[in-house]
Amino acid sequence: MTTGLARTSLRARPAAAAGVFSALVLSATVITASVAVLVSASGAPASEQREELSLMGVAFTLVTIYLSIFVIAQVTSLAVSQRRRETALLRAIGAGPWQVRRMVAVEALLTAVAALPVGYGLGVLLARWWFGSMTEQGLVPPGVRLTVGWPPALAAAAVLLVTSLLGGLLAAWRSARSRPAAALGEAAVPGSGVTVLRVLLALGVLAGAVVLRRAITSGPADRVAERIPLLLLAHLVAIGLAGPLLGRLASALAGVPFRLFGALGELAVANSRARSRRLSAAITPVTLVVAFALAKLSALAGRAEPSWIDLFGTALYAGFAALVAANTLVMLMLERRREVALLRLVGACSGQLIRMLLLEGVIVSAAALGLGALVAGASVAPMARLGGLGPADLPADVWAGIAGAVVLLVMLSSTVPLVRLLTVRPAPAVAA
Repeated sequence: MTTGLARTSLRARPAAAAGVFSALVLSATVITASVAVLVSASGAPASEQREELSLMGVAFTLVTIYLSIFVIAQVTSLAVSQRRRETALLRAIGAGPWQVRRMVAVEALLTAVAALPVGYGLGVLLARWWFGSMTEQGLVPPGVRLTVGWPPALAAAAVLLVTSLLGGLLAAWRSARSRPAAALGEAAVPGSGVTVLRVLLALGVLAGAVVLRRAITSGPADRVAERIPLLLLAHLVAIGLAGPLLGRLASALAGVPFRLFGALGELAVANSRARSRRLSAAITPVTLVVAFALAKLSALAGRAEPSWIDLFGTALYAGFAALVAANTLVMLMLERRREVALLRLVGACSGQLIRMLLLEGVIVSAAALGLGALVAGASVAPMARLGGLGPADLPADVWAGIAGAVVLLVMLSSTVPLVRLLTVRPAPAVAA
C-alpha cells in the first residue's frame, strides 16, 4: 500500500519528481567520475606523479561528496515541503505519522534507485573524457588505464540513498507530527518558516564554522587549501538553516527601492515576504554557485600559473552548482501554477507577470551575490592570512562576469517555466 501511494504521489507531482531525479543524476554523475579517477590513480605504480594524481582524486572526491550531500538534502527537502497539502489531507483521512514518513522514504528510495544507473552511465562517460584529457596533458603515469568498476557505483549509491532519505524524512517530520486540522491550516496558509530552532541551529553551525576556521588557520600551511571546501560547506549549511530569516530580510531591504516600480514592485516584495521559505529555497542554491566560484577563483588568482586540473575543477563544480540551482528555480516556479492562474483571473496580463517575476529575480540575485561573497570571504580567510587573495582582491571584470551569470541564471530559470504556465487555462489550474 505504501509503495503504491508513493508511486501515485510521484506521478501527481511530475515537476517535483523530475527536479529531484535531475539533482540525483547530477550528483551521481560527478561522484562516479571523481571516484573512478581516484580508483584509477590508486592502481598506478608508486611514483611522485601517482601521489599527485591520488591527492587530486581525493580532493575532487571529497568536494564532490560535500556538495552532493548539501544539494540532495536541499532539493529533497524542497520537494517534500511542496506537498504540505497532500500530507495534510492524508493525515485528515486517518494516515498516521509513521505512514507518511514511510511513504516519503519509499519515494526517496524509488527516485534514487531510478537515478543511480543514469548518473553512473553519465559519470563513466565524464570519467573517460576527464582521464583522457589528463593523459594528453601528461598528468597520468604511463601505462595507467581508467578503472571504473563497483567503487564509484557504491559511493554514488551511498550518498544518494542516505542523503535523500534523511532530507525527505526531516522535511516530513513536522507535517507528519501535526494534528490533521492544524496541518490543513498550515497547507492553506504556509508559514514563514522562521523558527527559533532553525535560528539556533544556524547560529550553532556558524559558531562551529568559526572554530573550524581558526583551527585551519593555526594548522599546517600546506593543508589549508584542501580544507577550504569543508569550511565552505559549513557556512552554506548555516545559510540554508537561516534561509527563511534571510529571505525576509532581503524582502524588507528591497521594499524601499521597489516602490519605484509601482504596484508590480510592491506585489513582488509582498510575495517574497509572505513566502520567505520559498525565497530561501531559491537563494540558497544560487549562493552556493556564487560562493564556490568566488572561493575557487580567489585560490586560482593566488597562483602564478593555474594548472589544467585547477581550471577543470573550477568549471566542473561551478557548472554542477549552476545546474542544480537552475533545477531548483524551475521546481519553485512550477509550484506557483495556482498562484499565477489566480493573478491572471483577477486581470494580470502576461507582461505584468513577467515583469513581477523579473523583480523577484532581482531580490534572489542580489541576496545570493551578497551572501555568496560573505561565505567566500569567510571560507578563504585562512588562505588570505597566509598571503593569498580574497574575493575583494579579484578584478572588477570577474565580479561583473559572476554577477551577470547569476542574473542570467536566475532570470532564465524562472521565466522559461512561467512561459509554460501562461499557456495553461487559468480556471482549471485554480480548480486543480
